[in-house]
Amino acid sequence: MTRQIRTTCNRDCPDSCGIVATVDGGRIVAHKGDRAHGVTRGYLCYKGNHYLERFYSDDRILHPRRRTGTGWETISWDDALDLTAQKLLAYREDHGPQSILYASYSGIKGQVARLMARKFWAHFGGATFLKGGTSVEAAHAAQAADFGAPCTHAPEDLAQSAGIVVWGKNIAVTRLHCMPFVKAARSRGARLVVIDPVASTTARLADLHLPLRPGSDHLLAIGVARLLIEMEAVDREFVDSCSNGFDDFRAAIKEIAMDEVVASTGLSMEQIEELARTYADLKPVATMIGLGPSYWRNSGETVRLIDALAAMSGNIGISGGGAHTDINGAENLDRLPFDEVPRSDDRYLLLPRLGQEILSAEKPPLKMGFVAGANPAATCPDTGQVCEGLDTLDFIVAVDQFETATTERADLFLPCTTYLEMDDLVAAYGHHWIGLNQQVVPPRGEARSDSAIFQALAERLGFGEDLAGRPADWIDRFLAPLATSGITRETLAEGPAPDPLAPEVAFSSRCFATPSGKYEFITAFGPKADRDESRGLRLMATKTLEMVNSQIDARDLIDGPVVRVHPESARAGGFAKGEEVIVENRVGSVKARLEIDPDVQPGLLLFNPAAWRGDRQGVNQLREAALCDAGDAAAMHETRVSLRKT
Repeated sequence: MTRQIRTTCNRDCPDSCGIVATVDGGRIVAHKGDRAHGVTRGYLCYKGNHYLERFYSDDRILHPRRRTGTGWETISWDDALDLTAQKLLAYREDHGPQSILYASYSGIKGQVARLMARKFWAHFGGATFLKGGTSVEAAHAAQAADFGAPCTHAPEDLAQSAGIVVWGKNIAVTRLHCMPFVKAARSRGARLVVIDPVASTTARLADLHLPLRPGSDHLLAIGVARLLIEMEAVDREFVDSCSNGFDDFRAAIKEIAMDEVVASTGLSMEQIEELARTYADLKPVATMIGLGPSYWRNSGETVRLIDALAAMSGNIGISGGGAHTDINGAENLDRLPFDEVPRSDDRYLLLPRLGQEILSAEKPPLKMGFVAGANPAATCPDTGQVCEGLDTLDFIVAVDQFETATTERADLFLPCTTYLEMDDLVAAYGHHWIGLNQQVVPPRGEARSDSAIFQALAERLGFGEDLAGRPADWIDRFLAPLATSGITRETLAEGPAPDPLAPEVAFSSRCFATPSGKYEFITAFGPKADRDESRGLRLMATKTLEMVNSQIDARDLIDGPVVRVHPESARAGGFAKGEEVIVENRVGSVKARLEIDPDVQPGLLLFNPAAWRGDRQGVNQLREAALCDAGDAAAMHETRVSLRKT
């Protein structure tokens, strides 16, 4: 009998699409977008449209495995869990709980799974955890300083914008479910401006594309702010009543000459003025801030300067405005379960510097690794040193669905379920809609959910009662604050729903979550843009339709890496199109095929795709482990590389 079940994609993507899966004879025969979802609206990305190929892939690991001297051997779950518990207890007894590294990042999106991990390690007595990250952490820290919380509107509100400034974000690839709302605004005459060094898909759709020099975003924001001040296009009511620090901000802005802005950004004065007029003449203007300006050493300052443009032009707290980064979709759920845990003995390592952090950890040194929801040997900068660090651990447990660069270094592989085989609750970070993971079919092979794995280990370690409970029970508790508004597990089983307590417009009261209750202008900036091109080509690898972080299906892998440079950069080194070259720096080297592309800026090396057949690490073999000025975030774009002939 054919039946349809609703569920939610829980991969690391802000859109968290509603899914309708069709099951026939125990097999999923269709995986479609759910038209009942108000944001994702029944259509999926490339990865979602091909997800069943991944789900039923022969490459999935479906049984626990232990590494032996001759390779992997399949073992029972009892043996795998007993061995894991034995190792955890032994290292805790001999070296303390901090001798165990729990490496997890963005791969676990379900609220129940996150809670089980939190409760497990707290009751275990602690561990060594990761802090910071390789994504939006700098932008989040910047907006915490400015607003006290993210200033992102519901994506539906973009339809009300008269202007949309997309700053370092390729929304046609990474936020494609925002595009219908952008198109709706443009159909009524809204202007789309894209600021990006790369001629992205979104840039090609824009009314104005500003291909600024990489790393000069802060100077562009300063230049636009200066012009707005000179044009007297400042919302004095907002500045005087709702903000702090504007006079100091204005004084600091005037210290930077427009000649410096033009020279550093590589843009003409006319282009910069056109951006300023967008903020001055149109109302409301939405500013969408991406990873582009968030991947530099001064990213915190940069995002704060971009926020300032939205604030001084009067685009905060009004429909169609905002300074968009991410949404905290779980904000109105019951968060108390995460706090109801015992105090534990915790230590934190910087994820962007994971390799050197592992190698330098002392008192105690790290002995064991437990990796779930992450693939650090592929996704962290300087993966060579990350692998070196992981190889110093005595024992590594990896929870995953497929072999990865990290599982290649593991001693025990615990196979976990996909969102089609589990029950959980998903709150997005790109919109306010809430959805369920509902088990569509039983787990393939012997795969288990992350929650079930932590619960089974807790049983063996003597605190099983503290994690006990069906996913349904925990979901009911999470949803309790929304139940009076009609949002329950039962209603979500019939289809996703928007959080009724979430505002569509951030800070519409213009009361902010800062200690002062006001918007806080940034009042001091660091060094000017780095225009020194003598240190090599700047390395960039942008998001692609086929990849989710390090996840890419076999059919989409190319045979070898491809890098693209401007004709001027190729001529300077005497390189020809299609030539095999070595891309290298002090961190590592990669052999790649060179393409010459006039759309790539001089001085830039574009590395896409970031993974290829036969190499599980990809572009992060070259990325240096540099830190941003906020959020303990990785400055992923600070890396320089050089080319040489093979």
